Amino acid sequence: MDIDTLNILADAISDVGSWHRWLIRDDMVQVQFCDIMLYDENTSEKQPHSTDILAVRFRGNAFAVFLDNLNDEKWYERLLDDDSVIYPIDTYNMAFDDRKAAERVLNDYRHRTVIKDFNGSETLQTAGHLLCTGCDDVGFIVGGDELEVVGKKGKYTEEEIETAYGKWCDYWKAYWKLRGTKDAYPKDYVCEVSIPIGKE
Repeated sequence: MDIDTLNILADAISDVGSWHRWLIRDDMVQVQFCDIMLYDENTSEKQPHSTDILAVRFRGNAFAVFLDNLNDEKWYERLLDDDSVIYPIDTYNMAFDDRKAAERVLNDYRHRTVIKDFNGSETLQTAGHLLCTGCDDVGFIVGGDELEVVGKKGKYTEEEIETAYGKWCDYWKAYWKLRGTKDAYPKDYVCEVSIPIGKE
């Protein structure tokens, strides 16, 4: 995926989204998020149309390091076991394929827990793709040679990500225009948190 699409995806995830889960399998690392600004075509008219779950998956020389400023050595294990645990992403602090941003995130936290094959700056310099973000007192850097974005319907293409983001923006505008009227859309947390800047 090109960097423009990845930047759209980073904004769509990080505006109001949260880190929800992670998964390691052989040479694969996956991080999963909830409350995404991508339009979900598969929900019924009586349901919100923001994407509820989305995963970013890395393969080939995959790596992961989890970061924190906590006094809780096992905080990340609860992301595996408890659906109610989420870590809200620092708004617009997520970055794909940005080594300088990854170095900043790495240096923002006291503790580093290498989950898979991470060797500091050396790994960041050789990674084909990477993703980093802070979530207040926790954060992560993950990556690998190949990157794919996966939702309930399967893998997303670049075009599908861009289209789903554009449709979500139109949906958000209509949501706020109709809010409080008899034609109002079903309550959507992602739209509610994304307060419109002005009437337009």
